[in-house]
Amino acid sequence: MAAKQVSWTPTMSKFMLTWLSDLVSNGNRTSTAFKQSQFNSCAIALNEHFQLNLNGDQIKNHNRTWKRKLQKIVKLKELSGALWDEDKCMIVLDHEHYTNHVKAHPEDEQYLNKTITHYKEMVNIAGGSMATGQYAKGSSDPLATKVVNLEEETAKKPTAPNEEVAQSTNVGSSSPKPKKAKPNPCVEDKLHATILASSERIAIAIEKSTSSENNAIDGLWESMKVLLGFSLDHLAHYYAYLVDNPRVAMAFKVLEEDQRKVWVSRYVKSTFPEA
Repeated sequence: MAAKQVSWTPTMSKFMLTWLSDLVSNGNRTSTAFKQSQFNSCAIALNEHFQLNLNGDQIKNHNRTWKRKLQKIVKLKELSGALWDEDKCMIVLDHEHYTNHVKAHPEDEQYLNKTITHYKEMVNIAGGSMATGQYAKGSSDPLATKVVNLEEETAKKPTAPNEEVAQSTNVGSSSPKPKKAKPNPCVEDKLHATILASSERIAIAIEKSTSSENNAIDGLWESMKVLLGFSLDHLAHYYAYLVDNPRVAMAFKVLEEDQRKVWVSRYVKSTFPEA
C-alpha cells in the first residue's frame, strides 16, 4: 500500500538526518545501506517527537533526496576557482565566478558562499571518504578534482510514489518526476503539515534576512580600508558592492588578506578597466 505524500519541514529534516547520522556514528549500521527496520525505527522516533504518522518508506525516500543534494554539492566543489571552508562547510567563490555561475545556474545559488545546512550529517550518512577529512582543505586551498559517488542506492531505481512533495531550504538538485500518488484519506493531517511548513519557512526567512546582512556588514569596512595597493575610492566602490551582496561579503570576510587583495584587484580591473 502506497504511503501518503509528506510535506517536510526544516526541523523534521534535521531530526531525521541527526537520527540517522547518530546511528552510523554509534556503529549500528553494519552495511553500506540502512536496513528497512532502521528506517522504520527512525519513523517511530519522528512520529513520537512531532505527533506524525510516517512510515519507514517515507524516511527512505527523504534520505534519498538528501543524498542527491550531497552529490550535487560534491560536483559544485569542483567548480573552477572554488575554495572549500571546512569550518563553515561553505563553497567559496569570488564575486566574478559566483556571479557568472549563478547567472547560468540559478538553482545552485543556495549552495554557494553560504553555510551548507546539515553537510556533516549528509557526509556521515553517505559514508563517503569525505567524512574522514580526505578532501578537507583550508579556506585558500584548491578543492579535490575527483568526484566520489556517494549514492548508496542502486542506480536508475524508479522513484517511489510516496516521494515528498515539499522540501525545506537548501534544495537545488533536480528530482525525478513523481509517480501519481493514490488518493490521500488524511486530508486534515496533510493540511496541518502544509500550514506548519509554510509558517516555519516564513519565520526562517525573516530571521535570515536580518541576521545574515548584519553579520556580513559588521566590521567589513575596517577590514577593507587597511588593504594596501588600492585607492580609497576603489575600496569604497567594492565595499558598496559587498553591502548590496551580503553573501559575497560573508565569503570575503573569511578570506586571508592576500586572497582579499585578489578579489578586490579582480573587481577593480573588471569595473575600472582604465585604472
